[in-house]
Amino acid sequence: MIQARTGFEGANPGQPGFIERIGGNTFRIQPYSEDGDGNYKFQMLVRLRNTAKQAATVDLTIDWGDQTYMGNRDYVLVGRGERWRYFPVTIEAATAQASVVIPPGTYDVALQPTYGLDRLGAWRKRAGQGGPLAVRQVGQTPGGHPIEAFELGDPQVPQSQRLAILARCHPYETAGSFLAEGALRELIAGAGRKYSHWRISAVPMANPDGVAAGLCKRTAVGGCNLEQESGTSDDPTARCLRQWLDEVRPAVLVDLHGWMHHYKDGFTYTHEDLAAQMKEQLLGVADIDRAWRLRMVGDQDAGSPWTYCRQRHGTRSLVYSFGWFGRSTSHMRRIGAVLMAALGRCGWSG
Repeated sequence: MIQARTGFEGANPGQPGFIERIGGNTFRIQPYSEDGDGNYKFQMLVRLRNTAKQAATVDLTIDWGDQTYMGNRDYVLVGRGERWRYFPVTIEAATAQASVVIPPGTYDVALQPTYGLDRLGAWRKRAGQGGPLAVRQVGQTPGGHPIEAFELGDPQVPQSQRLAILARCHPYETAGSFLAEGALRELIAGAGRKYSHWRISAVPMANPDGVAAGLCKRTAVGGCNLEQESGTSDDPTARCLRQWLDEVRPAVLVDLHGWMHHYKDGFTYTHEDLAAQMKEQLLGVADIDRAWRLRMVGDQDAGSPWTYCRQRHGTRSLVYSFGWFGRSTSHMRRIGAVLMAALGRCGWSG
């Protein structure tokens, strides 16, 4: 027998009434959008428990309620931890039909491998044991969650040697947290050698309230979109991130995102010179083998953290977006590490 659960941290939909058993092992799921945006719904996370001794096939109807169906949502993932399996869906109007296999036990059904507050806490505990990594609380959200910076290096170095890493502005983009974890692993491994002259401050989960609530892009219902508004909004989380950035005064800001595109990655930047160096360094890298959608920061980014940092601190920003399709959690961590190694070869810090 299959049991469907919601109401846990990060669940979407969060209310039991939006998961309906139609009959047997057949369910209808209605994912939730915090702002009613009919074409920006990329968050779904439900939990299925198979109490039998054998794997069971479960038929799902996922009703996104779209105005126009987003074609990149043509799969669902089933798994937990590091192991996830892709299942294709059949699109019918605003719904997706999927037949998934649930082994005995409890598994998540989602569009992205999960990375919640518990996972961040577990990694923080492992990474901080006897190593060079320090963790500093830089603020607290209205939901009572700490916003934490993971830091390496001498805090007294010149501004020209300061690097800030930002991730998970959008709650659904779990890729950002995996990328940040991979980046920090690389930086920890090279802390006494090639990165010894850097001061690094990383916020791998910028929007913990949104993550805990299972949201797609905002800090709360009625909250702000940190990617577009963190530089100008009165939202408490946005103010906290601005305070952190003002404390760090980074020469370079690396902002890490996920997205739903299958066969291209995103690269947005503020300065052509550093962007050109990074593009050259990433040529031929095995885990970054998709076409780039390139864009320079423009007027539409007036409220972004990149514009804020450029105006106040002269910061050069590199904004990366990577999709999950065809990638695993280990892929994402390797990409994060590769980005740091490439940045180190650019010689930005003199």
